Amino acid sequence: MAAALITLAGCAGGSGGAAGASPTAAAISDAEMLRIGKQLAQCFRDNGVPSLPDPIVKDGRLRLPDGKEDEIEAQYSEQVREQAEEACRGIMDKLPQSALRGGGDEPVGGRPGPGDVDALRAYAKCVREHGIPEWPDPKPDGTFPLRGTALQGERGSQRMTEAAQACRQHWAGGLVIS
Repeated sequence: MAAALITLAGCAGGSGGAAGASPTAAAISDAEMLRIGKQLAQCFRDNGVPSLPDPIVKDGRLRLPDGKEDEIEAQYSEQVREQAEEACRGIMDKLPQSALRGGGDEPVGGRPGPGDVDALRAYAKCVREHGIPEWPDPKPDGTFPLRGTALQGERGSQRMTEAAQACRQHWAGGLVIS
């Protein structure tokens, strides 16, 4: 699958830009994200994927309208999608990696990048302020050092859920535990 194409669908792939080249999630408004997302979609249309619709912004991420990602995957070969992605890399690099992530627990494209650490630090501070004072800051690679701690066993607890919901404005993507 071409990462950027599916990225717009909210299913996979990261920006693949140089580490630290992308702005952080906190540095870009939904309106700006949508403006860049529309440029990205137009670039894909100009580079072999003419039926790609404009994305929408939902929960701080670019997504394709419901059902469109499967349609695009079926309509265009992986090679065509990858060529379009490569042609549009410069536009993709204007977006924070968090804008290009799916909605599951695991961030798309593996791990948060160094460009996401500022947003993850803001998230960690917020979580501490919302009832989990022992929540650590992220490591430089964007992971949270929770493995083997009491917090690791609390996943899904009421206080974790409430803190995560209260802090979504700082980070709405998945978290990686180290």
